[in-house]
Amino acid sequence: MRAFIIRGFGIKKDSAGSQINFDDVEEKLIRPALARCNLSGGTTATYVDAGSIHADMFGEILGADVVVCDITVHNANVFYELGIRHALRKKYTVLIKGDPSADTTPFDIAGGRYLSYPVADPASKVGELVAAIKAGIEGVRETDSPIFQILPTLSEANPADVRVVPMDFIEEVQRAQASQDKGWLRLLAGEVRGEVFQWDGLQAIAQAQWRVKDYSGARESWEAVRAVRPNDVKANLALANVYERLYRDERRSALLEASNQAIERLLAIETLTANHRAEALALNGRNLKTLWRLDFEDLATLEERRERALDERLRRSYDAYREAFQVDLNNFYPGLAALQAGFILKQLSSGAGWAGLFGFDSAEADRYRDELTRQLAALEAVVAASIAAARKRRLPKVDPWAEIGFADLRFITVPAAVFERDPKAFVPTYLGAVPMDDSFARDAVCGQLELFAALGILEGGAKAVIERLKPPKPPKLHLVIVSGHSIDAVGAAGERFPARLEAAAKAALGARIRSLQADGYAMLVLASAAPGTDILAHEFCAETNQARALCLPMPAEVVARDVFARNDGWRNRFIAVIELVKQKKERIFVLHENAELPRWLRAKNADPFERGNRWVMNLAASWGADRVTLLALWDHNEADASVGGTAQMVRLARASANVGIELIDTRTLAAAP
Repeated sequence: MRAFIIRGFGIKKDSAGSQINFDDVEEKLIRPALARCNLSGGTTATYVDAGSIHADMFGEILGADVVVCDITVHNANVFYELGIRHALRKKYTVLIKGDPSADTTPFDIAGGRYLSYPVADPASKVGELVAAIKAGIEGVRETDSPIFQILPTLSEANPADVRVVPMDFIEEVQRAQASQDKGWLRLLAGEVRGEVFQWDGLQAIAQAQWRVKDYSGARESWEAVRAVRPNDVKANLALANVYERLYRDERRSALLEASNQAIERLLAIETLTANHRAEALALNGRNLKTLWRLDFEDLATLEERRERALDERLRRSYDAYREAFQVDLNNFYPGLAALQAGFILKQLSSGAGWAGLFGFDSAEADRYRDELTRQLAALEAVVAASIAAARKRRLPKVDPWAEIGFADLRFITVPAAVFERDPKAFVPTYLGAVPMDDSFARDAVCGQLELFAALGILEGGAKAVIERLKPPKPPKLHLVIVSGHSIDAVGAAGERFPARLEAAAKAALGARIRSLQADGYAMLVLASAAPGTDILAHEFCAETNQARALCLPMPAEVVARDVFARNDGWRNRFIAVIELVKQKKERIFVLHENAELPRWLRAKNADPFERGNRWVMNLAASWGADRVTLLALWDHNEADASVGGTAQMVRLARASANVGIELIDTRTLAAAP
């Protein structure tokens, strides 16, 4: 949750001339209380420029979950901003007033509650301010605003009306998604916390995380949004999907239950639109389908799988999808999913166990099969019309999901003889529909076709398409992050990595990388390209054909210009690294578009190299590797609190539960003959 502080700045005088240091009050009283309440936020100082009050500040006053306002002295700006808050929001405004003060509380708010604190010792009231804030958040008072007390029928303003996510933030999210960079998105998810637009910004990040298949990251982002917006439709729809995906991977029943709970929240919303209700009902069908599918897909033989697949959950899934489609015929997805589930049911109905679904009542089993045949014929016509309408809606643009839906529909409705003549008949149709750079779409298509193949339904055609769309399963991966000191500058005070130790450092790096290769995993080395450890690691990888990826905090040309400005020898080696990485078509990750931080971050005075370190560690954590190790060439200076360097990387690795650490001590190198 976010707070906003309304107060005077610096030292102000009351009407008797006594001085109050409001910066001191914030530091000793307000900030500690907010921290104990897990509230982030700032003051009007961020938004006041040359005497003008920006729209951003109005957004803060309206959008903050809690406002703390200091009314110790008569300050026109403070009372003006407090009036805005009282006029726009009913609750969660906490007043504080220093004592002694010769300035009396204005009549219009004199009847309101406020916390008194001693001007000489504001820290003594931290506990009471914490209690006041929590009482306001958790209390049952209808309003703490005198305006809403006098005008109880007045409508409260909607904070969403003024929250505008900066365009450069949205553009950064889009670049991260286009780069399939899960670490970048996780970095942004941490950095957006505490911003006035944090919840809408987190929504944009979470949607991108879903698209790049970082389901753990998406869960964390959406849960943060739902914590402050429990009935948010987008958040609950997304979490219903995210938890189901995680359940597929982890097979923990609590995850699927979390998905079902999100669906139940949605269906309990009386104002839910038809489109969203259809989506929620379709997710019910999807969860039933997941339970049904996971029960048989690991069985060894086709006969075992088909026998186990004759399950009531398939019928219930079909009914749920069909009900969802009837709620909104413009949403073709549940209709297509119902058609696919019904198609499988009909294919399985020829099996010996079919009557078992109906208590071995053969007449009932035959009746259901006949009714199913009739339903599928009607459903096919309506789904075809819905998909055709969806394909037209975005013309002249192409909707890839409508194209995929068209391919999926044709796949199950053409005569089986088509696949008998040519199992590859539908490969061109799917290749034309599925964007090959969209791994999410490819996985969705292959997942359904794999189900058909597992049950021996249109198996040849399904396998032919899967072969073209699905990349081979990668081997177990050990991701090694290399970090370390740069070569000491000429004339630098003290020694960390003097140039005379370059050969020894490269040999030590190479030996340690080789030792890590012998553990039965494929290995990928992840390193930046600073002069020193980074470039030595890249040179070793090039000499030994060790797979690697290059992580740059900014474009290569900017690094060459700014980082290597006075070091031509290392600059040439950097350029050689870049050229060879490109030649071998190895991966290059770039965080910033230029030497500066994005505009939305500049007010925080962040360091681009410190941000780069956090990015690399997030990238490694989200990679999906079976094992992650930080290999650092470090002088073991535990007192080094600097950011952007090796000490910070070691601290970040130590803070992670899943990153192993291998250290090469530069002091040992120095002791070697």
